[in-house]
Amino acid sequence: MQTKRASKLSLATFAFALAGLIVTAHAKHMYQYTDAQGIVHFTDVKPPDNTPGVKSILVHTDAQPLLRSREDGTDEDRTIVFVNSTGGPITVEIDVTDAKNVRTEPEVLPARVVLPGRSETRALHIVATNPAAGFRYGYKYTYMPGDFRAAPDESARYALPFPAYLKLRINQAFGGKFSHTEAQNKYAVDFGMPEGTPVLAARDGIVMTVDNDYYGNGLDMDKYGDRANNVRIVHADGTMAVYAHLQLESARVQVGDQVRAGQVLALSGDTGYTNGPHLHFVVQRNADMTMLAVPIQLVGADGKILTPEEGMSVGGTP
Repeated sequence: MQTKRASKLSLATFAFALAGLIVTAHAKHMYQYTDAQGIVHFTDVKPPDNTPGVKSILVHTDAQPLLRSREDGTDEDRTIVFVNSTGGPITVEIDVTDAKNVRTEPEVLPARVVLPGRSETRALHIVATNPAAGFRYGYKYTYMPGDFRAAPDESARYALPFPAYLKLRINQAFGGKFSHTEAQNKYAVDFGMPEGTPVLAARDGIVMTVDNDYYGNGLDMDKYGDRANNVRIVHADGTMAVYAHLQLESARVQVGDQVRAGQVLALSGDTGYTNGPHLHFVVQRNADMTMLAVPIQLVGADGKILTPEEGMSVGGTP
């Protein structure tokens, strides 16, 4: 959840503060090679495997925030606009503080606004009632991925997120004591999975976010806790599936893509907070501005419904 505050005082004074909008550093490969004409190329697109003399280095880049805000108009007639760059909904809760001689639209605050994927939304209008008399106001907002009104479809079933011919062990299931103790991961499933294994969509949906440029792993939560490459898919009922610890630069989908169950999303890896290669799979919902995991039922290779348990082997074409 993110928070932002701004304030105005009379017509001449402007103050602005940003809090909670933390952007972590990513990295990506840059490639250098010389073509047959002797031209040196620098690119972040991997050259064909048969290209001679390719040099590769990792460079740091900045991740883009999920949400940006913009202020349109004058101090005495201001509109707060939110730009949602993800492929799915984000819920914003916005309020005005320390207000004097202003009116707002909407009038009842705090207000919640659901921003559709890839949209610009005029969320708050602040107008000085009598500008000549002087006025002031501040505003703040928090946001959370997902539509806070979403209700999980209890009949939804999830395919195994890897090719049917593989038989893999569940290393950690619901309520796992190693890392599934928090509400947002309570019903996560960790599949022991060799690096480079195709990760498949478990259910139809739309790609909401893709983190593809992290590298490194370990059990230092401060260092690696938010550095797992992942793909987030939003489903028709508003729930969101997260496929995490993916291989660096292995994503096969982009934000906004529609995907079908069984489609390759990326390759499995060992990035972020992890003690070995595996796929972390969890379905979540925005529950009144709190991210909660949703209990799921998987469809095994034999077509039967199964509830994941630690130590269980799943998959393998019957």
